[in-house]
Amino acid sequence: MRENDTVHADVLNYFTAEFDALEERLRGGMLEDYRERVLVSQKIGEAVHLLAPYVRSDARARRLVRHAEALKQELLSVREIIVKQIMKHKEHPSLLQALMERNGLLPRATQSGKDDTAPSPTASDLEA
Repeated sequence: MRENDTVHADVLNYFTAEFDALEERLRGGMLEDYRERVLVSQKIGEAVHLLAPYVRSDARARRLVRHAEALKQELLSVREIIVKQIMKHKEHPSLLQALMERNGLLPRATQSGKDDTAPSPTASDLEA
């Protein structure tokens, strides 16, 4: 039974280290390509499947699986990618901003870069 516990601990330690390394890569901005994020999230799903037998009997395995699922969701979130693209293309007006200007909800920028003196939209303007 002692050997089985050692293998069990080794498996949990391995996956803990792997998930921590993936989280560090994600936080460091090394996973910018969405295709790579999808592949990594699929690997996490496979790892969670391998950890399934341990979840019932071990609280550490349950926490590890919850952490892996949260990491998977964060990897598949496109919010960070969109924010980075917006920041990269900050000088170009966004489609939403252009539509709001066209509909009169935002003041249009003049050639000199100053805003027109159009009144700011009210809540009733935005609902219409």
